[in-house]
Amino acid sequence: MLKSLMGALLTGCVLFSAAAQAQDIKIGFPGPVTGPVSFLGQHMKWGAEQAAEEINRRGGVLGRKVSFVMQDSMCRPADSVAATERLLSQDKVDVVLGDLCSGATLALMPVIEKAEKPMIVSISTLPEITQKAGAGGNKWVFRSVPNDIMLANVIAKQMRPYKTVAFVAEDTDYGRGAIKLLKEKLSPDIKILSEDYVKQSETDFLPVFTRLRSTKPDAIGVYMLDQQGANLMKQYAQFGLTAPLVGRPPLVSPLVNDLLATGKFNGSWTVYPYYDKYSSPENDAFTKPFNDKNKQPPHYVAYGIYESMLIAADAIKRAGSTDAGAVREALLKTNYKGILGQVRFDANHQSHNNLMYMLVEGGKLGVKDLVSGQ
Repeated sequence: MLKSLMGALLTGCVLFSAAAQAQDIKIGFPGPVTGPVSFLGQHMKWGAEQAAEEINRRGGVLGRKVSFVMQDSMCRPADSVAATERLLSQDKVDVVLGDLCSGATLALMPVIEKAEKPMIVSISTLPEITQKAGAGGNKWVFRSVPNDIMLANVIAKQMRPYKTVAFVAEDTDYGRGAIKLLKEKLSPDIKILSEDYVKQSETDFLPVFTRLRSTKPDAIGVYMLDQQGANLMKQYAQFGLTAPLVGRPPLVSPLVNDLLATGKFNGSWTVYPYYDKYSSPENDAFTKPFNDKNKQPPHYVAYGIYESMLIAADAIKRAGSTDAGAVREALLKTNYKGILGQVRFDANHQSHNNLMYMLVEGGKLGVKDLVSGQ
């Protein structure tokens, strides 16, 4: 009787151990399922799921499948904190990916630090995230996307031919922070005629355009996410302005393809971490299956989260475990071959990927150059 009981217990332990080992490796993301930027959240979900499918087709990681779990943050700080806490306590994720909006990512960083769970930021670009990570104090946060200082370095160089510029940006950490950094980098020979910051819910840009038509800037520096940026571009075209949109207008977005085709935005340009039309074998291997499955090209946010999923899986494989500390140590030693080159992290856990300078010519956006943000 005792032997039978012991045998049953041992069998149960073996089965429990096997079941535990068979559990998926979970990578979680607090992002906008609903709200004004849910379009971007959908692309991030598609990009992450594609990465998980590719990893699992190759046999997974450590003999286990990788799964992607998303909780709705609406891209708002308080909601992002709540979404992250659900991912950690309810979904039991092994790695977290930072939110889309920088303010939301900043808000959840202390949660990650308290939980001692690795996080990779793949979209948010506010420099303060880098400043607070790694040598800055939070040893659990890594960033795989260039930050706004790196972007500002490149954008300021491209703006040198202009004598006057006006700025129109969303009234967020992203918009205000990016303009502040760019002003520090701009040549003193460039005169800033005006700065307008608009709420993300704002849809009427005619008062701003009326003023810009009278001041006639050489260029209009735009810092907005897709939906609002597309609305701005529609009204710009209707209003008959001719100054190029420069900086970070959402020229890469599928929402503006028809607008670009009109030719009214020829001469406009942007600097982005990624564009799906970039031609290379590595990028084709990402974009073709994405297009085939989702019937539209990937937004750059899809690329960002796709690569961060692969970087996380690579770190877990090298760590030989999902133990948080072991994964963090593996991330420190990352040397991952990404679509745009090698991904490595510096003392502040910031990667230094190439950026794309893109120009609208003949009604189409094209990559003119790969540039470093140093």
